[in-house]
Amino acid sequence: MQRRQDAPLRCCVFLLLLVTAVIGCNRRRAAIPPIQPVPVSAPVSVPLLPEVAILSSDGYAAMAAELKKSLPREAYKVTSVDVDTEESRRILPSLRERSGMVVIAIGLPAARVARDRFSGPVIFSQVFNYQELLGSGRSIRGVSAMPPLDLLAKEWKKIDPKVRRIGLIVARPHSELVTQAEKAAKAASLSVIHEVSSSDRETLYLFKRMAPQIDGLWLVPDDQILSPAVLRDLLNYARSHGVRVCVFNDALLQWGALMSATPTPVDTARTLRRLLDGMANGAKNTPNLTTVSELVIRLNVDVAGHFGMPSPPRAAWVVRSDR
Repeated sequence: MQRRQDAPLRCCVFLLLLVTAVIGCNRRRAAIPPIQPVPVSAPVSVPLLPEVAILSSDGYAAMAAELKKSLPREAYKVTSVDVDTEESRRILPSLRERSGMVVIAIGLPAARVARDRFSGPVIFSQVFNYQELLGSGRSIRGVSAMPPLDLLAKEWKKIDPKVRRIGLIVARPHSELVTQAEKAAKAASLSVIHEVSSSDRETLYLFKRMAPQIDGLWLVPDDQILSPAVLRDLLNYARSHGVRVCVFNDALLQWGALMSATPTPVDTARTLRRLLDGMANGAKNTPNLTTVSELVIRLNVDVAGHFGMPSPPRAAWVVRSDR
């Protein structure tokens, strides 16, 4: 009987506990902050770097390395290729497919590859007979393979005061060199006697004819009017007839030249970099050929002694323009 009487009381207690539990659960739910969706950041666009291919041929690896070192990674994406290697056959086709690529070619073989196998802008260096590269109507510019003749003339007169008259033999496409040489010589109180040649044998004939009239010769690196055989004959004749020869290729010092004058790799790389930056920034009216402002002179001490010249304190030194 007592259990029946307690049943309603127990039922009320149960309902009270149930209601209290439900209210407490709802309060806890209300205290928990809702989960916020994680915002999705917009994709960051990384600007694409301009692509540059440095093509070089045998003998210009050091120049290519100097140039690559001068191009910062944060400004350009650079690929270097030696066109004389088997690997170039695999790399070059893939480079040709990249739009907007600028090619810097060092040496005539590399410049011909750039002209014939690429359609974009080309910058060349270490090319004396560059005229063949300019006939396509494309954007092709270059850095002169010749050092500044005004610097050379003054330095030659400084180390060899006896020199008065300089000979110069050029092919017809390089007749502008005569004007440059005459201007440079005049500034150094020198004079120039020049001839135009059309073959290697004619060059040797013209030199022998002018040898009695000159003290020195600027022997330009033109394989259109020179050959190895003629070079040897010419240098031997010059030494035996008192003509000092300045060449623009260091290797010819071993053949009997008095001195060599060549652009420095560092200055050539700087000049190429300026042309590349200008091209990337849309520069207009860039000349076909840009001159450098620095040269290195190397002296053949034995030949200098043969001509009775005082030996300089060092066999090689750099001359810079003050402009």
